[in-house]
Amino acid sequence: MNVEKWLKRNYIDLSNKTIVVTGANSGIGLETCFHLAYLNASLIMACRNEQKALDAKNKILSKYPSTNIEIIKYDQSSFASILSFIEKIKDIKIDGLILNAGVYFPKADYKTEDGYELTFGTNYLGVYYLLNHMKEKMEKDDTRVVMVTSLTAYLSASKRKITSYKKLSRNKAYGFSKLCLSRLFVALSSSSVNATYRLVHPGITATNILNSDKTGFPSWFSKLGHSFLYLFVHKPSKASLCSVLGLIDQDEYKKYIAPRGPFAISGFPKKKRIPKKYFYKDVEKETSSLIKERKNESVSN
Repeated sequence: MNVEKWLKRNYIDLSNKTIVVTGANSGIGLETCFHLAYLNASLIMACRNEQKALDAKNKILSKYPSTNIEIIKYDQSSFASILSFIEKIKDIKIDGLILNAGVYFPKADYKTEDGYELTFGTNYLGVYYLLNHMKEKMEKDDTRVVMVTSLTAYLSASKRKITSYKKLSRNKAYGFSKLCLSRLFVALSSSSVNATYRLVHPGITATNILNSDKTGFPSWFSKLGHSFLYLFVHKPSKASLCSVLGLIDQDEYKKYIAPRGPFAISGFPKKKRIPKKYFYKDVEKETSSLIKERKNESVSN
């Protein structure tokens, strides 16, 4: 079975549904948008780089010319940008929100606009901040929220508290940010009333997340990494099907989706049991305290 056959087999008409995809201009985010355009959804591409988003939009329209697509600037590493984004969509009914944006192994000492280590601040704190400020709207809109985690979340040490992110290497910070994201999913999905949540991880795929201009990797390593990934893992078009299934699946008991292949590295989507290490009752409390602590530090300075 190929990607096209999977989409036909699982087809659901999303006409009159508006779906937000963060980090939608490349990689898994862009492929997700292609699939949603096939399902007739209206798209909001939430991207940091508006020119790249426009180029991506034109690619989608060249294949699906009748798709309704809007680009809204969204920088997940900036609380101010997140609030601006929320303001711009406040009068739009959001049927689906796919939280795909993230960074991996940025250049050393890079921080978010608000002073957090860039990987943890973008991949986790930015998502927490967005969802925390959109809770009321998502409940009103009956939004399906798809949170994109990573295989590295399962491999990350489970006994760390939120504040330990400051002591982690850039590589470990990525896995920990995704572990915290997975734990946030458990907390939110168990407390929501009308909004529904799904957690997906796309396995391992070849995307521009390894590009040397976006990371701390040298160019030779990025090229070698891409060559390896293209040879041995599935393509973004297949990896993104996990996000699509997370959006359209109606099973209220199995809310975690990952590739069905060995070690969940690649393959078509499969609903699975949520790992026990993703259950952590203090995740929201610790995150809220961390953000308040940082705001107090900024005021005092």
